[in-house]
Amino acid sequence: MFDFSPGKLLLGSLTFFIAMSVQAADYSMQPIKTDPAHIQEKVMLSVSWESFQGLELDEVEDFDGWTVATELVIPFMDNFQLRFNMPLRTEGDAVVKSDHWIAPGLDIDVEGNGGVFDFITLAFEHQLFHEQDKGYNLSYYLGGGAVGKPLDTTLPRPGSGTDAINHNGTVWMLGVKADGERWGTHLLGNLGVRGYSRSDDLNPGGSDQMYLLDLKGAVIFAPWGKYVHPVLELTYLGDFTDVNQITLLPELLIPVNPHLELKAGAAIGLGGNGSEIGGQAEASIRF
Repeated sequence: MFDFSPGKLLLGSLTFFIAMSVQAADYSMQPIKTDPAHIQEKVMLSVSWESFQGLELDEVEDFDGWTVATELVIPFMDNFQLRFNMPLRTEGDAVVKSDHWIAPGLDIDVEGNGGVFDFITLAFEHQLFHEQDKGYNLSYYLGGGAVGKPLDTTLPRPGSGTDAINHNGTVWMLGVKADGERWGTHLLGNLGVRGYSRSDDLNPGGSDQMYLLDLKGAVIFAPWGKYVHPVLELTYLGDFTDVNQITLLPELLIPVNPHLELKAGAAIGLGGNGSEIGGQAEASIRF
């Protein structure tokens, strides 16, 4: 008879996982936040989850919650691709700031089918240099987007129900990406700018216009064994004044097979007004 005990099922799953991972020797891996400069060979769909604690926005602080988002990358004509990002859901709770004009110190709920600093965006990417020719990959990107759905809150507004976060806003973005093999590791770097020409309740400094540096760097180290690849990422989103989000992300990448990559890690805030601690997880499918 078949044995469906938890121990047998776990052992069978691990055996299958290892067998599938053997196919991934030439797999091109990607960290959770930092994008490679090289253009994908196949269409890639990713679904990500991240949690955060202690985030500060315009009207609230101590914002604890989670966000789920999806990303679709479509390559074309060898050196070009489109990258479409859509935040799907955010839920959490926060505390209204002590200087708020309606309900200082009030604990509120926040939820909606959208993101926080991430809007629905579409970016065009063009690879200029290839590692086989120059020793590194280099590309640039430009794009923009807007808020899709607001984040509803339980903060009361006299005569108009309750307040919303991110109920309108637009963003443009541009930058460069580079990656390559160095010293037995794979190095990646993104240098970008985000311009929020209109935003709502995001900037702790109060302004609806923001111009933020969007910096990301990552190191993919040699694998532990054959199948688990440790990664260390460092990201910065801010303007060195009102918005300062510095995050260290230790991660593990697991290439299951040439079509599926699993990623998980932590997000550790290194000061500023971003998240203090959180978790990260992502699954990427190529087809």
